Amino acid sequence: MGLLNWNSSQHYESDAKPCTQCDTTTPLRSHAGEPVHKVCAEDWNDRNPNAARVIHDDGQDLGTTRYHSDRPRKSRKEGAR
Repeated sequence: MGLLNWNSSQHYESDAKPCTQCDTTTPLRSHAGEPVHKVCAEDWNDRNPNAARVIHDDGQDLGTTRYHSDRPRKSRKEGAR
């Protein structure tokens, strides 16, 4: 699958909780708020290649519905403000 893009601040919480994959504490959260290290989420995606996917409007595979990348932001050239 590759690396996830979790640049959004929504993936960080100040309180560390046990990762759902490795039980080590992490301040990171999935899009659904599930405590998980980014590398653990990437490993889970690699181990579950047949899981349902999130596909962007342009056809780009963003990952699984459980763990996926942030949607691409529009550049200023594309009309972002």
